[in-house]
Amino acid sequence: MENKTKVAVYCRVAREDDEVIKNQEEMLWQFAEKNGYNNISIYADNGFNGLNFNRPAFIRLNEDISAGLIEIVIVKDISRISRNYLDASEWINNIRGKGVSFKSVLDNVDDNFINEIIHPLRQFFNEYGKKPKCGIV
Repeated sequence: MENKTKVAVYCRVAREDDEVIKNQEEMLWQFAEKNGYNNISIYADNGFNGLNFNRPAFIRLNEDISAGLIEIVIVKDISRISRNYLDASEWINNIRGKGVSFKSVLDNVDDNFINEIIHPLRQFFNEYGKKPKCGIV
């Protein structure tokens, strides 16, 4: 049975790099297919930083979400949405309020309640670096 769920795969790299963006696209496309989705659209911002939301594909993604064209957004990791914890969290909560699910493959974040608890901590480390400054691992 064909899955009609409308899936948006969002990719972003800060420095323009066709190979890196293509690898993200392929990884996320395979993840979506492996999870039974086949109605997939790719939104890719190649050469745009995650410090603001002024990115062409991201703007188009938001327009499509508002138009009701997307049911699930899949990203490699939450930092692809934003490097700012508060901005990313607010955006994720906003799309969920519109009935759109969110999945972050490498962060293992989805609509599962346990991951809701872990999401703020992981996003904090995305924003401030991978290693905690206090020495706690």
